[in-house]
Amino acid sequence: MCVSVTVSVTDWQALCEPHGQDIDGITECITGYINFCVDTIVPVRTVNCYPNNKPWVTKDIKAINRKKKAFREGNKVEVRATQRDLRIKIREAKEKYRRKLEWKLQQNNMREVWSGMRTITGYKSSSSGGVNGGVERANELNQFFNRFDTVTPIHPTSDSSAAERQRPAASPALSSPTAHLDGPARTSSSDPSAGSHHLGITGSPPPPITFSTEQVRRQLQKIHIGKSAGPDGVSPRVLKDCAPQLSGVLHHVFNLSLSLRVPVMWKTSCLVPVPKMPRPSDLKDYRPVALTSHIMKTLERLLLVR
Repeated sequence: MCVSVTVSVTDWQALCEPHGQDIDGITECITGYINFCVDTIVPVRTVNCYPNNKPWVTKDIKAINRKKKAFREGNKVEVRATQRDLRIKIREAKEKYRRKLEWKLQQNNMREVWSGMRTITGYKSSSSGGVNGGVERANELNQFFNRFDTVTPIHPTSDSSAAERQRPAASPALSSPTAHLDGPARTSSSDPSAGSHHLGITGSPPPPITFSTEQVRRQLQKIHIGKSAGPDGVSPRVLKDCAPQLSGVLHHVFNLSLSLRVPVMWKTSCLVPVPKMPRPSDLKDYRPVALTSHIMKTLERLLLVR
């Protein structure tokens, strides 16, 4: 049974109902259930990867290579025939991989194209130095990355304080954007009808923002599966492949979040310091890369397209 089938038969109301309007409890329950389904159903396989592995070497080519080794000490005619088959298979695999790169180039997938070109040419970038140090170094990087978020209080000087005291107080009706003027507005115009206009802005609240299930499904299907999972552990591949099954419950959580607040889990990010150069020596030599929940990114895209 695949994950999409399990999610499609899930009674989401039974999972969300005990939490009521607790947006954090509902989010943690749904996230934990999705990860539980993935851990239970998706098989785990250990694959050995070597630096000289080529992407066009398939399991069929490896099987022929093992067969050649088996015949090496036996029939020489069979060994030559196996070597000939191996060369043909390698030539066909390279041609297939070349067509794959051409198709990605036509689709404007430059990231995969350059990755394939580096694999073909054997190009290896110089190894970047990692971040050395423990908690103290992590705190230094955290303060450096958040240096623009720190608000420095501005203390007014004596001259500016005196000027502020001499400045007339603003009218409450004009300082508040939602206030109304009870009487006619005072104006310098000679038009007698000008006094009948109100200067205040109406206080009617904007209409609430809501999404449909179809909008959520379309945004889930646009997720890039090559990205890493966020702090919640939900894989982008699961969200994209199970978009029709998860769009209903995520539609409910999104609308509930817009009416209440953003869950704490969605506001949590994991900052990874990535070196800008091969041998970083200073804090400015690192670039912060934030890993955020893909569910939260989907909500942000929904708000952006409105």
